[in-house]
Amino acid sequence: MNRLKTAFKILFIISWVCLFLWSFRSVRVRLYETVIWALGYGLAPGTSTPKEFIELSSFHPVSMLKPVQENFVKEPVFDTIEIHGHIFRDPPKDFLGAMDKLRSKYFINLSLQTVTASDYLTLRKKFNSERIFHFVGFNWKHSKDENFGSLMAKDLEEIAKLGARGIKLWKNFGLMVRDKNDKLIQLDDQRLDPVWDVVVKYNLLVCMHTADPPAFFKPLDEKNERFEEFAKHTSWSFYRDGLPSFDDLIEQRNRLFQKRRDITFVAQHFGESAHDLKRAGEILEKNPNVYFDIAQRIDELGRQPRAARKFFIKWQDRLLFGTDGLPDYEKIKIYWRFLETDDEYFDYYPPSKPRKGFWKISGIHLPKEALRKIYYENAAKLLGIKM
Repeated sequence: MNRLKTAFKILFIISWVCLFLWSFRSVRVRLYETVIWALGYGLAPGTSTPKEFIELSSFHPVSMLKPVQENFVKEPVFDTIEIHGHIFRDPPKDFLGAMDKLRSKYFINLSLQTVTASDYLTLRKKFNSERIFHFVGFNWKHSKDENFGSLMAKDLEEIAKLGARGIKLWKNFGLMVRDKNDKLIQLDDQRLDPVWDVVVKYNLLVCMHTADPPAFFKPLDEKNERFEEFAKHTSWSFYRDGLPSFDDLIEQRNRLFQKRRDITFVAQHFGESAHDLKRAGEILEKNPNVYFDIAQRIDELGRQPRAARKFFIKWQDRLLFGTDGLPDYEKIKIYWRFLETDDEYFDYYPPSKPRKGFWKISGIHLPKEALRKIYYENAAKLLGIKM
């Protein structure tokens, strides 16, 4: 009798364990595969079982889609002005020749580390051409000083007197630069008024990179669409204590736009609103002194090409061509394809560059009138250039 009771107890425990395991989908799937294999319906002889896990950095799926059309644009339909360029450590030896290959008539070098008159003269001597404009940065080395605004204004005015045409502000403004009390200097901080007054005095164009896409401010988990990127560069994430949120930064910046109507701003990277065209339209609607460049945001815009096309046509007078880097044919021809064709489902990055997320883009096939304005006319007006 005792043995029978013991057997029932064991069966009872086993049944509950089985029920518990059955609640897991992976267990049910594995059991199903085992039964199918036992019945002779498994993988063919010699076929390897696929790995359940692959390292994300090793996952490079090849699309089986055969596009109906593919238009590989060899050159843009118009000459261009690169409004968002950078001259890095290893520029092409024949820099102007590289520009000519891209039909880039003018190149705006955004040199945020050029913060003194001496810096500016050195840079201009090294890259001295009427086709290259060097935009300079704010001298944040003064940020710990009580009167940092006045000191920065003095440095900027010295550079402006030498002929600088504009300013480059990076995302460290709002996220990293702190005052003597170790508090972040906000984008609309009134202590910077002396600097903005110099900008107005010399009619400087302000190119402003604020924040990064919203994914940079989200947890680094399975829901983050740019997880692969952050897995390689965890320091790029701004999801940590002591930093403002994405929305906080954008609101600070927008208050600055409204406060300084006497300044023309280029909100770089599509105003960090390429993922939200409704918000992008509201920014341009409320701030007639603001333009967007498209640098490094065709990856976002090309995900909703029909909506993006409508936006580009509506706001064609306020959009600027930029690619965020050196003259790079392999990268920039993707921009031409995005703007000029209605091709579908193509890579937004060249083979030499990393992807940002697991998606592809489609072109928006703009009319020539819009292309002409975006490629060069709008920038030429802002810079006083004759094409």
